[in-house]
Amino acid sequence: MTKRITLADLAEQTGLNISTVSRALSRPDRVSNETRRLVEKVASQLGYETNVAARNLSRGTTDTILVLASSFSGQAISPVFTGILLGVCEEAKALGLNVMLRQYLEQTISASDVMRYLQAGVADSVLLVATEQWLPPAERSPDEGTLPVVSIFNDLTTSGLTSVMTQEVDGYVAIVDHLVERGHRHFAFVSGPAGIGHEHIRYNAVKSRLSTLGLGKKLVRLEGGPFDMASGTKAAQAFLALKKRPTAVICCSDGLALGFMHTVLGSGLRVPEDVAIAGYDGMDYTAFTSPSLTTVIQPTLEIGRVAVQVLADIHNGRITTPRLVALAPTFVARQST
Repeated sequence: MTKRITLADLAEQTGLNISTVSRALSRPDRVSNETRRLVEKVASQLGYETNVAARNLSRGTTDTILVLASSFSGQAISPVFTGILLGVCEEAKALGLNVMLRQYLEQTISASDVMRYLQAGVADSVLLVATEQWLPPAERSPDEGTLPVVSIFNDLTTSGLTSVMTQEVDGYVAIVDHLVERGHRHFAFVSGPAGIGHEHIRYNAVKSRLSTLGLGKKLVRLEGGPFDMASGTKAAQAFLALKKRPTAVICCSDGLALGFMHTVLGSGLRVPEDVAIAGYDGMDYTAFTSPSLTTVIQPTLEIGRVAVQVLADIHNGRITTPRLVALAPTFVARQST
């Protein structure tokens, strides 16, 4: 049987990121002519046809992608999702598809719940945003093919779902290295909600990098919460009560960082002279705070676009086993560090 060519194959052969390959195929006006020609040449050589993916994905009964976005009780969907949804909508429009958004509060979702949407004709494909755990079908015949379901933000490949996310460890390594270069040797980490995958990945990334640099015992963990400013304020109050305060604080999100920074500034401390603060996510407003916030920008727009492209590959049989697509983040040093 001839091997089906995927976006990952094109990325490997061209030496480009999957997101760049995706843009070159679906938004050629947004890449250089050199990049476009390279991708088109390799796609032609390998036999990858993007129109086939688009055509096959749009042959479903509804031409609709359902986005199921997890959130916390009493809170709106995270603003981090906005860029992802924009990318999903742009790519879906290019393929002639519709997008439906549904918020749910559970952190775990089962295949049976998703199958009800698919079998009822609500949608042909599903994107799970920030789902912590996926309960796969008890039994599924190979003849039934791969479920047209993709996880965004969390790696659920071991549970059977192709997943699209950011290389979060790289982002936190960049933060730690920047702070160490600035002379900091005593750190605090403001955590996210207990039991959330992002929180564990990000904390462990910071701890591991500091350990590699011989500073593993110089890390204090401060309890945060649901990635919002109120939780950052709570963490800052705990920080101010410490007898020996760390000189650098790394937060699990921009929301936590802004709440933290507002509180310590209100206490009379200076940022970054008395304490340096870094966030994560790359929200637009972080460039306009005073001081502006050092952060790691997640490529949310590209995550959304690539997720739809991956769904296309699943629909036309190019992807038959779960795979992880991890896009590179961008570290941005600003006034807060």
